[in-house]
Amino acid sequence: MNKHSKKIYFALSCVLCSNLAFASGYRLAEQSLNGTALNSAFVAGAYGADASYYNPANMAFGKDSDKFEFEFDATFIYVPGFDFTKVGGDIKQDISSIPSTTDPKSVRVQGYANATKQFVPKFFFKSKAYELSEDTKLHYGLSLTTPQGLNMNWDKEGGGFMDDLSLAILDLNPVVSLTYQDFISVGVGASVLYSWGDFDNTLNVPFTSNLVGTMYGTTNVTQTSSAKGWGGGYNLALSIKPTSSTTISTTYRSKRALNMKGNLNALAQMGSLGGFLDIGSTYMDADLKLDADLPAIFNIALAQDFGRIRAEFVYERTFWSSADIFKFGYSNARFYGQTGILGSLEQANPGTTASQMNSADYNAVYYGQGWKDSNAYRLGLSYFGDDHTFMLSFAYDETPTPQGVFGIPDANAFMFGLGLRKRLSESVDVGLAYSLAVKDNRKSFIQSHDGWGELHLVTAGFKYLF
Repeated sequence: MNKHSKKIYFALSCVLCSNLAFASGYRLAEQSLNGTALNSAFVAGAYGADASYYNPANMAFGKDSDKFEFEFDATFIYVPGFDFTKVGGDIKQDISSIPSTTDPKSVRVQGYANATKQFVPKFFFKSKAYELSEDTKLHYGLSLTTPQGLNMNWDKEGGGFMDDLSLAILDLNPVVSLTYQDFISVGVGASVLYSWGDFDNTLNVPFTSNLVGTMYGTTNVTQTSSAKGWGGGYNLALSIKPTSSTTISTTYRSKRALNMKGNLNALAQMGSLGGFLDIGSTYMDADLKLDADLPAIFNIALAQDFGRIRAEFVYERTFWSSADIFKFGYSNARFYGQTGILGSLEQANPGTTASQMNSADYNAVYYGQGWKDSNAYRLGLSYFGDDHTFMLSFAYDETPTPQGVFGIPDANAFMFGLGLRKRLSESVDVGLAYSLAVKDNRKSFIQSHDGWGELHLVTAGFKYLF
């Protein structure tokens, strides 16, 4: 792939960066009913069917470890709509023979983020215990989750870069665990990912061109693209119970690569010089390729029981800096429908359009630069009654994205959760959980007029045991 092909694609499909980062930078750790109520402070204290996802080593622990369990959960994701001001970023600049003296960082435009409403089902399974020897037992399990994916629809001038985006990622994760004397347990699993999405957005890309002398300004790029693909990885888990009331656990989920392919359609409009000389526009079709790593994740957790109360603390590290967050490419590009000066030059000298695309500064609107490793700190409390469980949690989750620069709009999150499970019979368990994440975006280039961003999760669950 040549140099200008890579750069063009950074701009024309950077919406993929945006949506994937909302799916991974805004990684949804809360996958099950327990995970929602405890804001994922559910590692060392994990039990039951959803332990197959959070900590497969713990499938051997808990009062129902000798039973088969199926759990069906459904999460409703809600992000309220809000008005915002975009500070800097991909600001439109008229074409001129001299560079603009306006600092894009000082320009403010208004936008509106429509409310996000998404319903997401989940499935978890764990087996009963299989005795391999007097001291050793085996469990196996399976989870089907959607760890990333979101729908977004932003309006007004400030929202064009996230106009209409949808992405879904499914994760099928079979696991197995071996336990020795109910003291130490290890788990291992394989992760199979499938992803698909449709993306529409508009960007103003800075450029310097020599079509007519030397010109400066921005090209307005509107693109529509779709992609789908497969990926995979693995996960490991270890749990140790030094006493019957204490569990120490660590889990590791590997970096997972998604290889997505599809198609791209774009319209690049260069505008006019002085309001009367039409520089022109061009259409482009291409075969699209997106490689995206889901970063490695490490957890270490301590759970301590105090009678009927369990307290758990989890430290989580997500390794964004060592992942190729967004790697784009396209092939078989076709430029057509050129107008204005660009059209005349393309007719006289075929290939002019492709060469001019190399004059744009696509790095100015590239979303995936400067990401750093991030930490999360989670605290969960559970009360186990005779036929019910109450859960309460608090978490602090750092953003990996740079603040105050154009890119993925994100901020550090404060999270609160609560939930209730009710055992209806020996075979049936139901529950409901809620989680709220609030983000202070005053340092972000996207600033909500309300001052805070919100993410609401409501998860209902049904468990069957036999």
